[in-house]
Amino acid sequence: MLTGFDRARTGRPLLLVALSTLAGACGGGEREPTTTPVVDESLEELFQAWRDFEAPEFVDGVPDYTADAMAAQAGALGSWVARLDDQGYEALDTSKRIDWHLVRAEVNGLDFDHRVRRPWARDPAFYVWIYPAQSDVPAHEGPVIHGWIDLWTYSDPPSPEEARELADRIGNIPELLDQARTNLTGNARDLWQAGIRSFRGQAEDLEDYAVRAGGILPELDAAITEAHAASTAFADWLEETLDSKTGASGVGKDNYTWYMRNVHLVPYSWEEQVTLMKRELARA
Repeated sequence: MLTGFDRARTGRPLLLVALSTLAGACGGGEREPTTTPVVDESLEELFQAWRDFEAPEFVDGVPDYTADAMAAQAGALGSWVARLDDQGYEALDTSKRIDWHLVRAEVNGLDFDHRVRRPWARDPAFYVWIYPAQSDVPAHEGPVIHGWIDLWTYSDPPSPEEARELADRIGNIPELLDQARTNLTGNARDLWQAGIRSFRGQAEDLEDYAVRAGGILPELDAAITEAHAASTAFADWLEETLDSKTGASGVGKDNYTWYMRNVHLVPYSWEEQVTLMKRELARA
């Protein structure tokens, strides 16, 4: 059984897509897949290796999102496109072709993150580590850091064994936020403001959890206290630097269209989706 750390470490779930959307989803200048199947790597093996690659390295329990680490990951992305093409798309049966498109969508998603979104450098809320309640989507909405803690997956209050695990994981928050201060070089004002709210919220969540889990393990009590102080200090830092942030937060229409078509496999452009929403509003 996967622990909470394992689930967070292995990355995001596959996109759920209807087969009917796939035909219009693979435009945007993508290379045509080759037709010769590779014999030494199955699509399943490639996918597992991809998930390992997509996750950053962890150093003493903290994911490495430094500029050097992200540059190295971005530089290696092209080899994954080539490995997918080597699967020999035309030789795959229908179910494997669907899997192929899903894996390619994940590769495109990481490519988009590096080229456009860059949450580790632009979005302070990316570094939120604690999620006390279950999301209404399969993972979490928006970009989420590897190693996040879903508190709702643990017993409430936690068992002694879970308390030891949580002490280690929550104890990583101060070091993570020290790294975040260096990594966050973006100028997106709206994201900065949202980050302030997010970390005020994380501090409140930790304060609440200190009551629910208090007294089970001294190391957990200490980790929560230090994480609360680090989260509050980080929110203060975001507030202090907010006035220097003057840039836009959006990705632009063209990037949005590329993302929808090549990551979510939705064939409609930004303009077409606006038209559809206006029609729905008119019918409401």
